[in-house]
Amino acid sequence: MRTETLADGQDVLAGFLGARACGRAQGATTYLAERAGMPYLLVVAAPEIGGTVTVIAFEDEAERARHLAGHDREPAPAGPSPARV
Repeated sequence: MRTETLADGQDVLAGFLGARACGRAQGATTYLAERAGMPYLLVVAAPEIGGTVTVIAFEDEAERARHLAGHDREPAPAGPSPARV
């Protein structure tokens, strides 16, 4: 997985023909895209919060699916268990 954040989201998004929206959260829209046989995830921030785009390139569809499912993220640090009521 390779990640790059760029300043002008709309210009970057235009370079990924066929990109399709797959979610919105915290002022950003996430798109699934492919280019030259490589899967990407594009996170485009709304202009009022910077208008940047984060381009995440994956080796294959399985890696992108794991990322979307949250399985390739660092686990939360272990701490005391919450008290049960």
